Amino acid sequence: MLATIVSAVYAFTDREKDVWVYATGNTPARTRLYRMGITKYIDEVRQNFEVYGLLNGEWEFFEKDIDYTAFLVRRNKY
Repeated sequence: MLATIVSAVYAFTDREKDVWVYATGNTPARTRLYRMGITKYIDEVRQNFEVYGLLNGEWEFFEKDIDYTAFLVRRNKY
């Protein structure tokens, strides 16, 4: 499932270079699953994307082990 999401984000941002992609789960458990996936591959993700997490209504640079409620990514500028 996460691989499908990642593939779609890459394909979309290949076509639309300067867009933000917002993601959150439909349950807290699903959002946690997304966070775990981002965390597991954070080094690879950061090679291609800026990654932010939503915490208490504020966007911040993504850090491991923080319980974010949503995520925002944008393709790095080349």
